[in-house]
Amino acid sequence: MRGARLGGLALGIVLFGVASGCRSLPSPPPPMEGGLVLLPDTLPPEAERAAKVHALYSIGIHHELADEYDRAADAYRQAYELDPDQERLALRLASMLALQRQPEEALRTVEDFRVRQPTSEQAIEWLAAFYGSTGEGERVIRLYTQLTEQNPKNPEAWIRLAAAYKRAGDTNAVKSTLEKAVTQAQPPTLLQQELVRMHLAGMQTAKDEEQLQQERQQAIRLLQQIAENLPGDLDTLNLLGELLFKNGQLPEAVAAYEKVLRIQPRDTSVKQRLVQVYLAMNDEEQAMNILADLTKNQKSPINLHVYIADMQLQAGRTNRAMEQLQLATAEEPTEPAFWLKLAALQADDNPKQAEATLRKALQNIPGNPQILEVMGLMRLAQNRYKQAAEFLQQAYDAAMADDPNEPMTPLFYYHIALASTHLGQTERAADWLERAMEMEPGILPLYMQRAITGTKSYRRNAAKVLRALAQEAGQKNASVLAHLAVLNVYQKKMAQAIQGFDEVLALAQTDPLQATALTPWFYFWFGVALDEAKQGERSVEMFEKCIELAPDYAEARNYLAYVWALQGIRLDEALRHIQVALSEDPYNAAFLDTLGWVYYQMGEYEDALDVLQQADELRPDDPEIMDHLEKAREKLGR
Repeated sequence: MRGARLGGLALGIVLFGVASGCRSLPSPPPPMEGGLVLLPDTLPPEAERAAKVHALYSIGIHHELADEYDRAADAYRQAYELDPDQERLALRLASMLALQRQPEEALRTVEDFRVRQPTSEQAIEWLAAFYGSTGEGERVIRLYTQLTEQNPKNPEAWIRLAAAYKRAGDTNAVKSTLEKAVTQAQPPTLLQQELVRMHLAGMQTAKDEEQLQQERQQAIRLLQQIAENLPGDLDTLNLLGELLFKNGQLPEAVAAYEKVLRIQPRDTSVKQRLVQVYLAMNDEEQAMNILADLTKNQKSPINLHVYIADMQLQAGRTNRAMEQLQLATAEEPTEPAFWLKLAALQADDNPKQAEATLRKALQNIPGNPQILEVMGLMRLAQNRYKQAAEFLQQAYDAAMADDPNEPMTPLFYYHIALASTHLGQTERAADWLERAMEMEPGILPLYMQRAITGTKSYRRNAAKVLRALAQEAGQKNASVLAHLAVLNVYQKKMAQAIQGFDEVLALAQTDPLQATALTPWFYFWFGVALDEAKQGERSVEMFEKCIELAPDYAEARNYLAYVWALQGIRLDEALRHIQVALSEDPYNAAFLDTLGWVYYQMGEYEDALDVLQQADELRPDDPEIMDHLEKAREKLGR
């Protein structure tokens, strides 16, 4: 059986043979003692045998260089028969046989040689590589284990043994092998580095803080040992500094980073990490000194207080960050970014303080568009729409006065459109919304979402804005009309909604550019409107069109399945649709309720009860789910 398996791996063995050096020119077997001039006419038997071996080896090399592998193999074979204990000759012959796609004979050659020379390291490595290519991992492990026992100081043998265990998926054996190896191999550096990698991987998969700490401490210990053997290795020192910092060993982290700086005094990344360490040690003076050194040669030097504030934020020290930002605003009062950073941090816990900061900023930089915009956004969040609109208008005017050719962002136009909508300023809101949409079409769905989740009065205002926008410049916009139709669905104005959806369909037929409005979302809401208006047959057409365009539109599948379940019709199709919907969203209570009701209508009351109970757990006290649950229990007499 082994022969059949080896034949299928011939190409791999050929590649192995090339990798083993059969195209190189190793030194020939040891020549005979003495020179040709001194030889007698008849050589002693041993000398004659050695001469023949030498000659045949040379002939093999000659044929090999000429790519005449069959002749080279014949020469090597004859030489090997004369001197079967010659390691280099045995491996040369085996590699040549592998090139000729004769893996069985190649293997037999090395195995026979190893019977006579069982401790030959090169033969063991050849066999391990061979068996590795045939997937015989256990043999590979045994061979490399023998190598480590013969020469425990050889780090390469240990590395290969660990790699063999890794290929076998035995992580524990890999770790124990490396841990044993570092106590015996010389030098142990490669093995220690492999162990560090394992501990770093362990840190990534640690289940809790205790395990993370253990893995990190082990990695630190090994890195310290590596640093002693490789004192100038920057990768080791940088990683050691990082782990020491994370482990809270701050003075040791400083020492590691300072060693890096002695080797690379201009390494800015290490200086930045040193700043973080000193800040963690509450040594802001040292941090400032390093930052000053970092920035002194820059064309546009940063504000050191802002830099430290960012570092403090990364460390979770918000109060200290705000202290530094206050120093930055005092140092450079006309830089709006510093005021805005400070106000942003203050806004979470103390909005009034944030507002006071922004007002103080306006005193130092009157009419600054950025600060005026943020003031407007704060008023918008506070539902003070009149003041929000005023601040945003001032921001716009100031920006245009500074550079009339530089437009504001789409979100700026969107926010001023929101404020105008709340104030019932239809034309103004439509104008700002149109500007936003010209730059970013995705603003319209964002505006729509705000309308859907807003108050009734806001929805009415938003509908007026969309109607005005749809008629802008005398050209109807199908996408705007579709969103207006959906808004009418939310307002329970089904007749107007259906009229709007039909108008979109008509526009798309006459103008192909308007057909982009016919999205799965459009057909879904058209179906909802038709269903609410009791136009069941046409409603089903819309849902099926939606699913045809977007098979993963789970809401459409659920809606259609529920419509049929309520009517007790097409239940097999309803079951298929709701099962697909649940595959997209398995913990959706509405979907589970639909599935339960489909089962109920099919008479499968046990299944219905089980699914409806799951829906009730996900959405307790939902009246519809509770009604379905009660009916299922009644059917089962519970």
